[in-house]
Amino acid sequence: MVLGKTRFGPAGYPEAAKNKLTSVFQILNEAHLNALEYAAVYGLKLGESRAREIGELAGKHDIHMSMHAAYYVSLASRDDDVRERSKNRLIKALHFAPLMGVKRIVFHAGGYSGLNPKEAYNVVRDAVLEVWEKAGHLGEGAILSPETAGKLGAFGSIDELVKLCSETEGTLPTIDWAHLYARNQGDTNDKDSYLRVLERFEGALGRRFVDSMHFHISGIKYTLRGEESHKPLGGRWGPDIVPLVETVIEVGYKPTFISETPNPLRGALYAKALYDELEKMKE
Repeated sequence: MVLGKTRFGPAGYPEAAKNKLTSVFQILNEAHLNALEYAAVYGLKLGESRAREIGELAGKHDIHMSMHAAYYVSLASRDDDVRERSKNRLIKALHFAPLMGVKRIVFHAGGYSGLNPKEAYNVVRDAVLEVWEKAGHLGEGAILSPETAGKLGAFGSIDELVKLCSETEGTLPTIDWAHLYARNQGDTNDKDSYLRVLERFEGALGRRFVDSMHFHISGIKYTLRGEESHKPLGGRWGPDIVPLVETVIEVGYKPTFISETPNPLRGALYAKALYDELEKMKE
């Protein structure tokens, strides 16, 4: 899965589409957006025929598809049933991915559940290995993509994702820059700090990371415990994505930017307009 161009899109359907699939992709095309993250955050609740329709429309409209798996995945839970249900949700996502044209299944591994980070890491790693061994082939090229977590009590630090994606097959990270900003208490917010993160992942994971970068972007409100709520881009809320976009352009990276702002379509349009403006200034 090598991305030849920078892509922008919302997390979830545009509100104006009113869940009408043809309108979803028409709106994205008219807005000159070329990515969509299907929001299965409360479970994957569609049938195979609907999934195939999504895949066909995405292909027709050149929309790069990813999927966000359920929020309540908890791979380090101390409850055996919760862990099994969590793994089964990822297996189901792998089954549906090729029908929908999805190449990336983004997920949160969940909280530490009373374990220390090292213990939680081992449990999460073993769960991901099991899911991939059982169902990796079902995805027909789709990968599992653990996301950086915004809460300090959740699995998903940079070091954890570097290690996890180095030790498991079929995984690459999703970098949620707002989550990192909250987790690091506002530290990841300028060109140097953005570049350090990207170089950390690139140094560990190489070309497969560079060729398939996937970002979540938004503003965020946070406390000492980390993430509290997502906010719009370009206002009073950090992180500032201008230096991130400048870094991407200067280095020549080609990521997919998925907006998770309260109005995801507006956030995607803001990010694309910013990118286009900064790219013209470079010429």
